[in-house]
Amino acid sequence: MDPMEALSMSKAECRTAFLRENGEPYDKIVIGAIIILTEEHEERILVLKRAANEEILPNIWEIPGGKVEDTDATILDAVKREVLEETSLTVTKVYGAVSSFGYSMKKVVPSKGDGGEEETIWSSSLQLNFACDVADPLNLAVNPEEHSESGFVHCRDVFNRELEMTEQMRAMVLEALSDPTMWRRPDLLALAQVPYVGDL
Repeated sequence: MDPMEALSMSKAECRTAFLRENGEPYDKIVIGAIIILTEEHEERILVLKRAANEEILPNIWEIPGGKVEDTDATILDAVKREVLEETSLTVTKVYGAVSSFGYSMKKVVPSKGDGGEEETIWSSSLQLNFACDVADPLNLAVNPEEHSESGFVHCRDVFNRELEMTEQMRAMVLEALSDPTMWRRPDLLALAQVPYVGDL
């Protein structure tokens, strides 16, 4: 199924439409927002560095995004909410999608028994990744509770492994940067003033 069709779906509908290889639904649906600026062959994608105190993948670079909540009426609503919460940017349009990917995470929690033991719980997630346009990239401001840094990075910084990312995230970012239909062409003033990771 085309991930773009998911934009009008609810979380429950999306879990039914996009199944794991074993035919079971994913435990969570996650969205990622691809925001790329370009001018004269200088394509850069917005990435955020996870805060050092994050329990999962601290200090790892990623695109804006997060878990679809039950309160999100549609996947599109989740995209808009997550981008606004994490970057202070307002999504004005979603115009494409790149490869989605599934992954599993484990969490160690206290056992329900009285023995004081711990148990490991695994959960599966599907991440749907959408190319987005935003109203004004100059308004970029990260939520310090979730991320410590942000900026627009060049393809070579991702390809040369200058930034620490999961391999699934790196492959998806490189795919987006290689596809001109994912790019937004801003005015020169905006491109000159947005923060690049290399400048941080």
